Amino acid sequence: MTESPNRTAFSHFHPILTRPQDNDINGHIAGATVHGYFETAIQAFLVEQADLDLRDGELAAFVVSSAADFFALPGFPDVLEVGLGVTRLAGSTVEYRLALYRPGENDACAAGTVVQVFIERASGRPVPLPEPLQVILAGLQLDLQA
Repeated sequence: MTESPNRTAFSHFHPILTRPQDNDINGHIAGATVHGYFETAIQAFLVEQADLDLRDGELAAFVVSSAADFFALPGFPDVLEVGLGVTRLAGSTVEYRLALYRPGENDACAAGTVVQVFIERASGRPVPLPEPLQVILAGLQLDLQA
């Protein structure tokens, strides 16, 4: 199990409004739903900050790996925030570090990684990240030594 990352590690946050159906049978947010929150934060960032058209644009981004560790048990009606950072940019690949927080709390409820590969939609082949996208994603680079 990894350590719960402190909120101060992240500079970008995406709000999440939980829904009753997000809870599992035990009354807590289901693990698969947390992965959905992570992907929502990434996609929202790419659309809003990097101006990517993920539905019809030249580039498409596919999740090729994801993992999460859980430290607390949020549930509906919690309002949550996803901290979003980048740990690796290499060729067509981006590795994100994410953490799920309750507002005002420094310790994460969950934390994980998501690896995306960007492809050219027309060919279906991986392509190097365009420089403007690299610059935007580099702005999310986390200092893993802190």
